[in-house]
Amino acid sequence: MRVDRQFLHPVVAVPVRNEEGRLPRLLAALAAQDHLDKAGERLRTVLVLNGCTDGSRQAALAAARINPALDLDLIETAAPETISHVGSARRLGMERALAGSACPPAATVILTTDADAVPARDWVSMNLAAIAAGADLVGGHIVGDAEEEALLGPGFAARAAAIARYAALADRLAALVDPLPHDPWPRHRDHTGGSLAVRGDVYAAVGGMPALPVREDLAFVSRVRAAGGLLVHPASVRVTVSARLVGRAPGGMADCLTGWMRDEAEGRPVLVEAPDAIEARLLRRRLLRDLDGCGAEARRQVARRLGLDEAALAGSAAALIERFAPDEPDAPAGVPVAPATARLAALIASREAESRAA
Repeated sequence: MRVDRQFLHPVVAVPVRNEEGRLPRLLAALAAQDHLDKAGERLRTVLVLNGCTDGSRQAALAAARINPALDLDLIETAAPETISHVGSARRLGMERALAGSACPPAATVILTTDADAVPARDWVSMNLAAIAAGADLVGGHIVGDAEEEALLGPGFAARAAAIARYAALADRLAALVDPLPHDPWPRHRDHTGGSLAVRGDVYAAVGGMPALPVREDLAFVSRVRAAGGLLVHPASVRVTVSARLVGRAPGGMADCLTGWMRDEAEGRPVLVEAPDAIEARLLRRRLLRDLDGCGAEARRQVARRLGLDEAALAGSAAALIERFAPDEPDAPAGVPVAPATARLAALIASREAESRAA
């Protein structure tokens, strides 16, 4: 659904846990958004201070005083650790953002990021542009802080570069095997809590952000896609995140970087998901995506190819993809990156040759 951009109203929601040192950078970046130069309004920003025991509240209030372009809304929680996690905090912030919007849900764009992040100056405006062009959900490109990453040493840099190269090739293969007209190549593959934007009516229609202790962001993306929502990954939407090794949420970026550092120190090889497993998942997606509009015989054939009962393929293709060929962030990483990269490159070359010959 295309929307007139001038009628879109952005609201930002951020979960915060003990971020007094980094929070001022985030708030300064939000206050400097170029969207505010044109909109002539303040940027409503909901901060969920999630069991903070440091000076995060004072840091937020001080930042708001020197950044009058922000309309700061603070929520403080003191829930037990068992329920006070990033998923519940992000949900609380996004619910508050939607409920407090002066615009109807279809004109409200809820943006979320992390408290250690620094969005690019055009982060809000580029998200709004993507929503106005027809997206329901926007995943922003996440990049590590170059200065902080440099402090982790050359071994880390080489490992990170190899994994990034492999991930980019995997996404190129996805664009060839399972092309999406609404999310064309070139694109990136990030759609995490570090940068998400969603229309308010879409958010409400899927029941909102799941209050999960880990991977709440990926579960939300899956909900939107299963409901037929259009997810896009424009390179123009960019956020820089810290390269710290002690994070605030289990399973987050800090845990990932710590694992890389440990593997590097112990001399372990860089391992990635098997290229053939990636291709197989993409082929399943393509088969399922083509089911919309197909008759019973076509569904029977796909069911046989995938080894499924025909009754399991009832429903929309979008929902079936999330059920039978979802993202696999925890897929086994058992193949050394160098031969895996060569294999992916060969698969891409073969697909590109087929495309040229068609």
